[in-house]
Amino acid sequence: MDMVSCCGIMCAECPVYIATEKDDETMKKYLALEYSFGGVKFYPKDICCHGCLTVSADHNKFGKNCEIRKCCKVHGIRLCAECKEFPCEKTEEFVPKGSEQRNRLEEMHKACENLL
Repeated sequence: MDMVSCCGIMCAECPVYIATEKDDETMKKYLALEYSFGGVKFYPKDICCHGCLTVSADHNKFGKNCEIRKCCKVHGIRLCAECKEFPCEKTEEFVPKGSEQRNRLEEMHKACENLL
């Protein structure tokens, strides 16, 4: 089964998830450098994600600091698409319009709109 993150990324396509699953130290070092900017420093040990819907995400640098994930937890939902307020300011800020992940969330939101 394909896992989808809170913000609509397919986990199997996420470089951090892939590096974690493969336990690829070279990829982790590369990603740590790529994601270190704006005063945020990542180390290879920080490149660890088994999916943001897992309990381990509460303890990794990506999961515990993700604004979309925090918002989903506050609203008691798994994905942005399940929210009555979708799209919201956070979606607008972190999930670009026209992106594959935004399109995925919009499709999922339409599919569950009658249930919200």
